[in-house]
Amino acid sequence: MRNPLIAKMLFLCKAIEQFGSGFKRIDSLYKDAGVEYAYENVSNGFKFILYRPQIISDISNVTSNVTYGDGEALNKTEQAVFAVLNQNPEISREEIAELVSKTVRTVQRALGSLADKGYIRRVGAKKNSTWEILKK
Repeated sequence: MRNPLIAKMLFLCKAIEQFGSGFKRIDSLYKDAGVEYAYENVSNGFKFILYRPQIISDISNVTSNVTYGDGEALNKTEQAVFAVLNQNPEISREEIAELVSKTVRTVQRALGSLADKGYIRRVGAKKNSTWEILKK
């Protein structure tokens, strides 16, 4: 911080932990987690850029390759969720939501609908469950 009085006030209010250690801590945490990042100087400060691993390269290509057996047609959200589950049946609802750019609640509804239509079944306890694919 450039203003020592403001910095001291923020420190005493516990709004900041230490002075001048942000970049070092961020660098250390990201390296420990194996997360690739970069930062840029901008006109009013700086910004960090985080590179997330891409699990599914193109969700539209994956969903177009999903085939359906007898039964009800799947909407686009159900198709996307089903495609993700085909690639990784142990994935969490939160991770699916991030991959298909939907809320966790929307993914939860899609999972329920897929189960009702006979495409998937939940296997295992609530905390450590996986999804079994019943139709390809």
